[in-house]
Amino acid sequence: MKLRFDPAEQERFWRAIQQIPGYPMGDNIPLKTMLIESGALFRLPSVLGEVSKNPPGEVLVVMDPTPMRRGPDSLKPLVLEVLQNQGWQPDILVLEPDASGQVHTDMPHIEVVKAHIQAGIPVVSVGSGVVTDIAKHACYLYEQETGRAIPFVVYQTANSVCAYTSDTAPVFIEGVKRTQPSRYPDAVISDLETLRDAPQEMTVAGVGDLVAVFVSFPDWYLAQRLGMDPKYNELPHALMEGLDEIFLENADDIRQRAVPGMAILAKLIHLAGLCMSLSHATTPLSGYEHVMSHVLDLINEQAGRPLAQHGNQVALTTLLSSMAYQAFLNQFEPAEVVIERCFPNVQRMREHVLDEFSSVDPTGKAGEECWSDYRIKLERWNEQRGFFEAFLTDWPQVKQRLHELARPPERILQILRAVEAPTNFQDLIPAVSESAAKFAFFNAPLIRYRLTVGDMLIFLNWDREALWQRIWNSL
Repeated sequence: MKLRFDPAEQERFWRAIQQIPGYPMGDNIPLKTMLIESGALFRLPSVLGEVSKNPPGEVLVVMDPTPMRRGPDSLKPLVLEVLQNQGWQPDILVLEPDASGQVHTDMPHIEVVKAHIQAGIPVVSVGSGVVTDIAKHACYLYEQETGRAIPFVVYQTANSVCAYTSDTAPVFIEGVKRTQPSRYPDAVISDLETLRDAPQEMTVAGVGDLVAVFVSFPDWYLAQRLGMDPKYNELPHALMEGLDEIFLENADDIRQRAVPGMAILAKLIHLAGLCMSLSHATTPLSGYEHVMSHVLDLINEQAGRPLAQHGNQVALTTLLSSMAYQAFLNQFEPAEVVIERCFPNVQRMREHVLDEFSSVDPTGKAGEECWSDYRIKLERWNEQRGFFEAFLTDWPQVKQRLHELARPPERILQILRAVEAPTNFQDLIPAVSESAAKFAFFNAPLIRYRLTVGDMLIFLNWDREALWQRIWNSL
């Protein structure tokens, strides 16, 4: 199945997507080059020259200490050698892991990179999502503070997440992941041999990050119908059209990490990042499933434990969310709703949020950070009662559209099994216990202002305990 919109087609791609309703015609988008091909590594120096508009000179190269391979070669020394052979002089910045043994997208790491940025010297990130987001956000903050543009090129080392073409960055604040405005790269280099030789768990994580659309799309539509998100548009649906069929058609090549499979997965990942950037929101690719994953990250972050591979964790929270949608679509009856009971008291909810998250962070900082976002959602929900009443009246139409946007858990499982991705929380590294997964299922709606089906379970006073038992026992 051929992609309707292929980001590797460069100018033709940009011309084509500008015809889609919802495209932000007034935006200045610096990302023009998405090089997705065999041997793309060896075009890095010329792309860097085009982006910087200068002859070869100094370049800040940001990476972490994780060893990587490209065929018989160690990847990172090879990248440096390719740059040096074309006259570039790399200044190498290696990001150091924290006590968990991992590098996280947090302000200390971002500030380290920002401190190394110099006017007129381009930046290249060599890594997957975390390294990309750290370097991207450091460039953004430098530009905001100085008013000087920094040429920035992403060298993608794994098909693991949708960060590479996104103009936002998920940053840990008080242990809670917060999406911050950031910037596009000027170019993305997707060398297929590098992606082929990335660890298998990272490759299937890319699939996991993408299957989120099967619940995030309906969440976004739900929020729009309830008056909670005016940014909703159809552009992401056009860019990701037929995703489940594309995955199943290319599953063998993705599972085997064959070059054609790496190409199609890289293109889908870049399209997903653009869905968010062009919509000026992460909501197209981030709904109930992502906030559940963020709660699991919060639990591990506060305990000083490593985080699970993001996309693989998201795939499993997507299954939970899909099952919640299945129950909601099959069982919700507007005639049974008592409207007055659907608008919680703000003060009681504040106490509830702080109490729930005190078990994770006894200092209360994480709870206060969660409340700062949830309060916005709760106040808006109370202001949009008219939309909720119209939603109840229009439920048959709304239900039909949600059915069209969502995918059942069986379809999601089919995709995950076809690429040999984890299908159980015990398969994650580190494993996620039932108690942690349940805590995330119940409390994910409390950490962010965006509305998802998880919020509807709270506002509609659903028996979430019984629902959880059915969901967990069916995994």
